[in-house]
Amino acid sequence: MEKRLLMAFLLSAVIFMVWSALFPPAAPPVKHQATEVPTAEPVPEVAPERTLPPAPEGEAESAAGVPGDAPPAVTDAIEAFSEEEIVLENGNLHVVLTNRGAAITSLILKGYEDDEGRPLDLIQTVDDPRRALPFQLVGSGKVDRRLYSAERQGNSVTFRWSDGTSEEVVTTITLEENSYFIDIKVVINGKPSMTEIAVGTGMRDIGETEKANRFATWGDVVVLEGGELEKYHRKKVKEITRIDGPTVAFAGFEDTYFLDVLRPSVPLAGVTIVPLELAAPAEAAEDGARKKEKEEDRRVLQVLLRPESPGFEGTLFAAPKEYDLLQQVDHGVEETLHFGIFHPISVIFLKVLRWIHGFVGNWGLAIILLTVLIRAVLFPLMHTSTVSMRKMQKLQPKVKAIQEKYRKHKGDPQMRAKMNQEMMELYKVEGVNPMGGCLPMLVQLPILWALYTLFAYAIELRHAPFVFWIHDLSARDPYYITPVLMTATMWLQQKLAPQAGDPQQQKMFRMMPLIFGIMFLGFPSGLVLYWLTNNVLTIIQQEITFHLIGERKKGGSSAGKGGKR
Repeated sequence: MEKRLLMAFLLSAVIFMVWSALFPPAAPPVKHQATEVPTAEPVPEVAPERTLPPAPEGEAESAAGVPGDAPPAVTDAIEAFSEEEIVLENGNLHVVLTNRGAAITSLILKGYEDDEGRPLDLIQTVDDPRRALPFQLVGSGKVDRRLYSAERQGNSVTFRWSDGTSEEVVTTITLEENSYFIDIKVVINGKPSMTEIAVGTGMRDIGETEKANRFATWGDVVVLEGGELEKYHRKKVKEITRIDGPTVAFAGFEDTYFLDVLRPSVPLAGVTIVPLELAAPAEAAEDGARKKEKEEDRRVLQVLLRPESPGFEGTLFAAPKEYDLLQQVDHGVEETLHFGIFHPISVIFLKVLRWIHGFVGNWGLAIILLTVLIRAVLFPLMHTSTVSMRKMQKLQPKVKAIQEKYRKHKGDPQMRAKMNQEMMELYKVEGVNPMGGCLPMLVQLPILWALYTLFAYAIELRHAPFVFWIHDLSARDPYYITPVLMTATMWLQQKLAPQAGDPQQQKMFRMMPLIFGIMFLGFPSGLVLYWLTNNVLTIIQQEITFHLIGERKKGGSSAGKGGKR
């Protein structure tokens, strides 16, 4: 009975693990709030809170600065002669603006690198005429490519364009000091030809190493609308999607580790998500071979905000998905980082992991020490479980004798009830709880799963080296050394553990190390390191338990065949 429960537990854990890896849980609904946010670096400190302007009502002045129905007069024609770039910079961001369309062409997060060791740019390289950069105006399928005149004052740039007759656009972009916020205000006078504002097209270039990570996502869209966080996966959006309603708190992009969302401070008519299928890459110049990419890898999403009236005002938040930072930002943004159904437990472990890292300075070593700490706390439970399983193993001959006694009466409910009653009496006389070996393991399930999701999604492990060949704990082991060691230790742990149950069940259990080993080949090495360490500590704990109960004898073998040790 106990072995069946244990087998059911392990199989359920495997199914649960694979299901969550393939279909991560959606973030739960969040409460809509309208206050603005501070920032920090690297463990952020809250900046002074600021209040966004209230949304216009009735006949009040619109976001475009147009009172009522009377459009302001358009000034003389204003246009630049050539394209130019302007760089804004603070302690967290390096922003490159262009006067062609008054947009952002580069948005670099300081302190982070891509897989090739270059500064991490949140603007994806997209060679497509339909591409809309952050803050570009869009209308009727056309992207604003007009040349604006630019005037800089400190970390603020004002772009102006006018045709001199019917339309004038003034865009002011400001990079806040020591933050991850970029403010934008667009004023449109006259008759606007473009009114939608782009959050961007795709999000950052992803290297092959990160694509190979089973947990990696990139370029997905997040929208907080009506107090609920909705996620639109890049691969699943096949046609133009419109989210209508004035309750959009923010919209933009996310991936496993970074976030890029635009927060309006004026009423919106809604959000438009446009899927774009990029052309296949041209032949590589170095070898003349055509680069092959999956069709889904060439799909990007374009996000546009639709203001209720011409003009726009809001704030772009571009930042790492670092837990403390997002918590300080709050207002729904923190929900973009979620560790699954055991999220609160994962957060506790994350804080402890960061505390340990503060002493040892190595994330791999911090994972090992955290696992040791958890196993030490759980030792009484594991000790009880092992002792109970050992007692159940010793009782197997008597249990089988009872089962054999009633074997000819399997179809008789009364005789079967009598057999179960006799077995329970045996457990009572021998002082054995048939659930004693499984219950402690079930108690551990939330802990194991919380650690599993933590190591898969925590940005702290991204590009974090451990030792020798492991240079990135968020990527898979390039030589598969840790998965092989994990499989071997899992097999040894199983061999040393008390064996019970029928031969078919034992055969099933002998397959588990191989199943886990194959499944973990593509998992992040930080996650595999945790599982490997946990296996080693389990083996040590089992040996300590057998010493304590006096079953370790000189020259003896593990508690396996024959029940001797």
